[in-house]
Amino acid sequence: MSLAVRTGTGSPLLADADRWWRVSAEFSLAVADAIEDAAGMQIGTVGLKWPNDLVVRNIEGGVTRSFRKVGGVLAEAGDAGSSDAWLIVGLGLNVRGDVSKLDPALAATATSLEIATGRPIDREALFTDAVARLEGRLGALAEGRFDVANWRARQLLEGCTVDLEVAAGEIVTGIVVGHDGASGALILSVNGTERAILAGEVTKVVRIATP
Repeated sequence: MSLAVRTGTGSPLLADADRWWRVSAEFSLAVADAIEDAAGMQIGTVGLKWPNDLVVRNIEGGVTRSFRKVGGVLAEAGDAGSSDAWLIVGLGLNVRGDVSKLDPALAATATSLEIATGRPIDREALFTDAVARLEGRLGALAEGRFDVANWRARQLLEGCTVDLEVAAGEIVTGIVVGHDGASGALILSVNGTERAILAGEVTKVVRIATP
């Protein structure tokens, strides 16, 4: 599932390149809502793992004990600030499949919706619902309304201790203390000093946050 936007279409979604990341964020939120509806999951079961993963939480007593990836949202963009600016956002989602056939390293961290729920998922209905939700969300975003509260509420890593690769071979370890709704940055506390990370990859969750 992919979405393409060009400046030439007159879309206000590309008016500010610093906020293009919000298109991907709304894409993720639309899909998360549609997944929970299609799979009969409790609201909040599908989480967002910064910067672009969709995960299914194992929730016990209101606390996330573990999680597994079910999909991801990736974006490519170009020609920012010009009349030819473009943005493409794509989604990959594991609905079916036998995770046991994956490489062991992936099988330990990945799953599919049908494996996670133990029930069949109507892929066409899920797709249709996600598109409808996305249309509404992008309409609101075009009017300047970003669902920052839901975006923050679904974030998985808040309070977790993580290893974060910020550059090739450069790993920093810290506690996730927030997600910036203005820039999309991950706010990481490293030895008591907060850093706003705009790009990187969480290579390991050292400790999942607990009350």
